[in-house]
Amino acid sequence: MPALLLLALLVGFRALGAAFSQQLPNFQPLPALFLCSIIFLRGTKAWALPVVAWLLSNPLASLLQGYNPFEAGGGVIIAFLALLLTGAMALPFRKSTSPALLLGGGLIAAGVFHLVTNAAVWLADPLYAKSAGGLWQALWSGRPTDLMPSWVFLRNLAGANFLFTALFLLARPSWRPASQAAPALAQTR
Repeated sequence: MPALLLLALLVGFRALGAAFSQQLPNFQPLPALFLCSIIFLRGTKAWALPVVAWLLSNPLASLLQGYNPFEAGGGVIIAFLALLLTGAMALPFRKSTSPALLLGGGLIAAGVFHLVTNAAVWLADPLYAKSAGGLWQALWSGRPTDLMPSWVFLRNLAGANFLFTALFLLARPSWRPASQAAPALAQTR
């Protein structure tokens, strides 16, 4: 059941963010999905669910935004690697976590995702000066021709991650990771 909930929440968030890309740019909780899956699921599901969800929702989001979903570019690969990094960051929290730590982890995951993807854009885009100021521009304000500053994308990503993680925690019968929840459930039976 948690796996289906994660998938439904992700698709809903991705569709909402893509359908309202001007009002809610980057309102998608992919880093939080990787974080929650790695902490709360076990076995192949822990990694397979977020990867499959990303593979299914990415073309949908691209279509809703008017892009060809089958044009693979370097940005797609960098985004996927940043998501895998988010999942790896969750590994130390599989044994023990708290709701506050998990919500904070979702915000940190959003920051790491933003840093990795925008640093890659800074490196690849010749319009950015290859200096600390150029990197800051990529991370905070974006190019002068961009419709909105980069910090808006970070804000919306952080908001979506926080909301997704909170909804996921509220939907779980236990806020503890799977390794702790299973013994506790066995003792109550």
